[in-house]
Amino acid sequence: MLRTRKKKVASCKPNVIPILDAVFIFIFFLLMSAQFLEIHEIGSDAPAVKTIAEDNKKDRPPLNLTLNITKTHIKILTGLDAKIHKSIKRSEATALVTLNLELLKLKMKHPKENSVILKPAKKVDFKSIVKIMDIARSHTKEPVGPRHYDPQELFTQVIFETIQ
Repeated sequence: MLRTRKKKVASCKPNVIPILDAVFIFIFFLLMSAQFLEIHEIGSDAPAVKTIAEDNKKDRPPLNLTLNITKTHIKILTGLDAKIHKSIKRSEATALVTLNLELLKLKMKHPKENSVILKPAKKVDFKSIVKIMDIARSHTKEPVGPRHYDPQELFTQVIFETIQ
């Protein structure tokens, strides 16, 4: 009797287990070597639009505090006609302290106001804008005067106007 041997057909499927092991280890090392960044966000509101009827109800005209920030000056503008309250040279060492004291004086005259409009020029760097925004929001020294309010808060609502 002759026995016929059946030939085994070789399987065409490649062995992918070693490749999957290598990919798994590669993904693990990628995740372990990744740097996770902290992203900080500064809240800002869009400009508020009021009707004429709301403006007539008030006894006093609105403060409408605007800080016009250029490369050389910080101009404090007040009122609807945007008249210059004070102009501070940024080159001075005490410019930010002077700005903070002027904003404190305005806050003492208008304790219910809490918004400030920032109007930076194109060439003003981002760090300067953030410093000015922080100064406009808070004051560290105790206020002098008859009005009492939280000395840490000045103008907490920061609104950006279009860049010049």
